[in-house]
Order: sequence, then structure tokens, then C-alpha cells
Amino acid sequence: MADWGPLIIAVGYILGLASTGLIFTRWDHLLPLASYGVLLIGIVCSFVVPRFWRLGPTRQQWLTASFLALLGAAYCVWRTPVPASDDVSQFAVSFREQSFYSVYGELESSPQITRSGKGRFWLRSESAQNRDQQAPNRYPVDVSGKLYVTAPLDQVDGLYPGQSVKVTGKLYEPSEAEAPGEFDFRAYLAGKGTFAGLSAKYVDIQPSTEPPQRGMWQLRQRIVDAHQRWLGEPKGPVVSAMTLGRRAVNLPYEIQDAFIEAGLAHTLAASGFHVSLVLGLVLALLKSRLPKTQAIAGAIALLIYVGLTGLQPSVMRAAVMGFGALIGLALQRKVKPLGCLMVAVVLLLVWNPRWIWDIGFQLSVMATLGLMVTTTPLTKRLDWLPGSVATLVAVPLAAYLWTVPLQLHHFGVLPSYSILLNIVATPLVIVVSLGGFVSGMVALVLPIGGSAIAWLLAIPIQILLWLVNTANQIPGNQIQVGNIPAWTVVLSYTVYGSVSLWLANRKKL
Repeated sequence: MADWGPLIIAVGYILGLASTGLIFTRWDHLLPLASYGVLLIGIVCSFVVPRFWRLGPTRQQWLTASFLALLGAAYCVWRTPVPASDDVSQFAVSFREQSFYSVYGELESSPQITRSGKGRFWLRSESAQNRDQQAPNRYPVDVSGKLYVTAPLDQVDGLYPGQSVKVTGKLYEPSEAEAPGEFDFRAYLAGKGTFAGLSAKYVDIQPSTEPPQRGMWQLRQRIVDAHQRWLGEPKGPVVSAMTLGRRAVNLPYEIQDAFIEAGLAHTLAASGFHVSLVLGLVLALLKSRLPKTQAIAGAIALLIYVGLTGLQPSVMRAAVMGFGALIGLALQRKVKPLGCLMVAVVLLLVWNPRWIWDIGFQLSVMATLGLMVTTTPLTKRLDWLPGSVATLVAVPLAAYLWTVPLQLHHFGVLPSYSILLNIVATPLVIVVSLGGFVSGMVALVLPIGGSAIAWLLAIPIQILLWLVNTANQIPGNQIQVGNIPAWTVVLSYTVYGSVSLWLANRKKL
């Protein structure tokens, strides 16, 4: 029998967080109206539902979920980043106005390339100096806050995290979306705790007596260099992206766009798929060892992989679930997948409630949920196919069905041949991803050996690139639907959940 009480309480917390994105009030000290709506619905359900669903959550559990939803909304609002009184954004003006500053600080990330061909990085600000000739005060003043910096590529070459620099250029306020569905640059930066940008002309490295800080970025760069040594462009960066995720690699935007258009964007994003491959490989190599030994080795592999990918939300979700499975392996106890997923989601959203608005996190959770509740029924419906083929078809179909509402909400388009392409490309993706991980681990010890293993992936990656480009050239490869509203997404998943519960109950009967 399913334990519905904890599930309803967890869902209540998640809905409370989600309500902060609906019907926002204009006053920071008030909660969004939608959070009170969730509270009211929960209270009504506490009196009505137990009369008809006697084996479901009790009245006390419904009430607990209701008030936890309100508490979750308050917690999410409280954790929403706001600029401090000395934040560097206080000096920012409209991008059309002139506001030249030199900002001193420390790099928080490795530089990456923008669509316009510039370098970009995040800077932890320490002081700012006005460079305008007419400024009344041109002395540096202490500031705080994170700054989004773009600069010419020749100015960011060789920069690394932890390095002290001075960036000089135009300090500006990020722009808002002018129409619904457009990219909101201000909201994007605010979600990362940043409230100003700087378009730099010069980046000057500041002298330091301290040695360069060691970190995962060095190991990550070692792997990327090994992949690119003999594979070259664009094969090397594609292998690195399919191993570490595109956020950790300078992957050309034309390649990213091609994979997104073909419906294979998930293969370039570090996610549960990659975590399961890494964990499966480690456990397969140690299958003759004791369960505790397998669990320890798997945990070490997960920690290394999470560190290399840069703590991305979708990877963290999969890693927490992986740790749950390893604990079950060590204790020789069966782990319930749905319960493990819910625990992972709640823990991560307690750690950072703003991750509920991360698109990668949303897609990862819903795709995983879809695989858990829909793959088996679909496989049974495809019993006229060989078992391995039926599974190969059911897996991408289940993930596709459960992510359609989110794809339409965020992007407004659907790849027409995504399911068929995923079926054909999955074996290639597995080979490239596993090969990239193995070559990366070897490269950490022996770079030339890692490059040799990566070179063996040249043919599979070339076939995959050909498949992507061919699919994108077929007429009608995308269906333009337009961005659907949030309430449609909520309604869609309500229907999905109701159908899944009905099928589960019918199976028991």
C-alpha cells in the first residue's frame, strides 16, 4: 500500500514554492496570492477528500501539507536574492547611458564564449572606481555583489577562477523582457544573485603573492584538452559536453542550437542519464565485490562527477537519488524509486528553493517521473516488439510525454522527429558518453592516454552529428505551437497524475 501522507506533504511544499511564480504581489513583505490559494485548496481537501478516499492521506496530513505550502512560499520569498546596500549595482545605469567604471574583484568562474563572440564570466566585486571625467568622486569605494562581465576574447584568454582582476568598461542595469515569452535578462541575472552587468573594454590581471588556487576547474580543463587534442573542433567539445554538460564546456552555439532543434538537447546537459551511466559503469566493474565496497566506490564516483560538472541542479537531483540507491545497496534493502525521487527533490529545494525555476531541474524531475510511472505500461503495450526494442522505444517516449508541457511553456516548439531520433541515437549517445567519461578519468592521470581513448570516439560522434544535421534538414522538423501559460502546465500534470493513479489502482484491483 502506498504511503500517501508523506507524498502529499512533500507535494504541498513544492506547490508552495511554485506558487511564488504565479500572481506576484507588488509588495515584498507580502506573499503571492497563489500561495494562499494553495493553502485554501489544502484545507478544503482535508475536509472533503478523506470521506471518499479512506486509504489516502488523513485530515491532519492534508492540513500539514497546506500550512507547509504557505511556509514554503514564505521561505522561497525570503531566499530570493536582493541587492545589499553596498552592492555594485547601485552605480549601474541604463545601458544607453554612459557609466564607465573600473571594478576590482575575483573571478568566480572560467570565461566562456557568448553568442556575439565575446568572453563572459562572473566577478565577485570588491571595489569600484568611477572613470567619468566629471565624476565628483573618482576614488575607489568598497562594494559587494556579483557582477556579470563580458569582454573581448583577447582580454579573457588565460583567466581562471580565483584570479584577481580589474575590469574597466560600461556598468549597466540588465534589461527586462519587452514582451511575454522573450528572454528576461534581468530575471536571469537576479536568479543568480546578480543585479548589474559590465561591458568591459579591458581586463587587467592584478599582481598577487598567492599561488593560483587549485580547484575542479583545473581537472575539468584537463579533460576538455584531452578530448580536443586529437578529435579537434567540433568533435572534441561535443564529447566533453556529452560527458560534463555544455555548461562546463565552450561548445559552439551552432552545435547547441542544432541539438536543441533536433530534440537531443538533453544529451549535451549533464543529467540523470549521465549519472546513471557513470554509476552503472562503476557498479558493473565491481559486481564481484561486497555491496558496501560497491556503494563506497559508487559514492566516490558520484562526488567526482558532481564536482566536475559544477553542481548543476539536474545533476544534483540525480546524484542524491544515486546516493539513496547506494545506501540501499550497502544495507541490502530495496529502495522505492518514487520515494527516492521525492526525497531528492525536497532536499534540494530546501537547500535552494529557487531551483524550482531552473528549467534543467524541472525537465530532469519530470522526465525521471515519467520514466518511473510510464515506461513499464508503455513497454507492455509494445509487447509485439522484441523486449530490448520495446524498452528502447518506451524510454524516450515516456520522457517525451512527461516533458511536453514544460517544453511548450518555456520554448513553444516541439521537435517533430525527436522520439524517432532518440531511439536511433541512444546507442551512440551511450557509447560517446561512457567513452568520454573513461577517457576523462584516464586523462586526469595520463593526458595522452585519455586523448587516445577519446580518438576512438571519432566515428560514433561523426555519425551522431550527421544524424542531427540530417534530421534538422527534413521539412517540418519542428512544430511551432507558441508558449502555453503556466496554468495549462499545472492542468496537464494534474491530468497526467490522475491517469497514473487510476492505472495504478486498476492494476491492484
